[in-house]
Amino acid sequence: MAALRAWALVVFGLSTACGATPPEEETAGWDPEIATGGVGGSGGALASGGGSGSGGSGGMSLGPGCTGACAPGTFCSASGSCIADGTCAADGDCGGGKVCDPNTQTCTVGGKCGQKPFKLVAQTPNVMIVLDRSGSMGKSVPGSNKSRWQVAAEALAQVFKKYDGKIDFGLSLFSACLSQGCAPGIIDAPIPTPVATLQAKIAGTKLCNSGHNETVIGGTLQALVGHPGLQTPGKENVVVLITDGADNCGGGGANAATALKNQPVPVKTYVVGFSGDVNKSELSKIATAAGTGPYYQAENAAQLDASLSAITQDVATCSYKLDEIPPSSGVWVFFNKDPKGVPQDGTNGWSYDAPTQSVVFHGSSCALIKQGAVTAIDVIYACEKPDLG
Repeated sequence: MAALRAWALVVFGLSTACGATPPEEETAGWDPEIATGGVGGSGGALASGGGSGSGGSGGMSLGPGCTGACAPGTFCSASGSCIADGTCAADGDCGGGKVCDPNTQTCTVGGKCGQKPFKLVAQTPNVMIVLDRSGSMGKSVPGSNKSRWQVAAEALAQVFKKYDGKIDFGLSLFSACLSQGCAPGIIDAPIPTPVATLQAKIAGTKLCNSGHNETVIGGTLQALVGHPGLQTPGKENVVVLITDGADNCGGGGANAATALKNQPVPVKTYVVGFSGDVNKSELSKIATAAGTGPYYQAENAAQLDASLSAITQDVATCSYKLDEIPPSSGVWVFFNKDPKGVPQDGTNGWSYDAPTQSVVFHGSSCALIKQGAVTAIDVIYACEKPDLG
């Protein structure tokens, strides 16, 4: 999937009543790559610009009050007189739910069916990077003159740069490198931490060469169970484990991944094995327990880059929070100005999650967003299905 191009604001036109004919509203559009903040494109207000009158057949339009054919370039207004094409004199001259503005004699969005704009903000995922800092990370990567730690740091720097503002990152390095060994990793940088701070933290880290066992995978994952930075409702909460070895501190990684997944707010654990020294069976069990299997195996920089790219793409958001509660009906959603629209369907369309006040996309609709195939999302309130024009 192409990287999401934004997490920007999507304009959401709503109202609390349907006393007028349906509005024809157009959002300024949303660029989903910046999830912003990132889908960082610009949001905008609903366009209240005019539209043409309902006439346009010039000399052929008759109606009450029009005693003869209207001249070319005019039409018979609902007001009962011939007026210029592209203007209006009464609400009946306007289609698509618009009403006639008497001051400008143009059709504008009706005030009772959607003039007020609402914002829809991408729910940026929470991602905790759990990174192995044991002494073996100082070994060279085949085909390069760099250590595993250097390659991992460079790969993460690219991820941080690409998803800055689109994913909220944190960092946990393991082990904690205490004198007795096997000390579970701690939270070195909470979610969210600015990417520059994360990179500086990694750059300033010394590998743990204590002489004791230090690859404490299970203990570090277990320490994240209940961590508040990974318990935000309405958002994806994710752990990305990167290790170059096998747990030599008691194991338990699969049980910890299960515990993370089974919390009130589930946490997904993705697993990357970076070197041929990993215990493939162990990592497979962790990924399977987490529901993210198979795990990712990387032997070099290119494979590590590809693994992290696939993971970050997979956790990209399909949830967008409204700044106000929408009405119970009359909400329409469109991708890329396609008048067919996105169905309100919890399988392959969209649904509204009341506890988090969010519109959530599912199945094939979510997949389109993650693949970068959606370049604009319009979410509109209208008494009847609006014409995007």
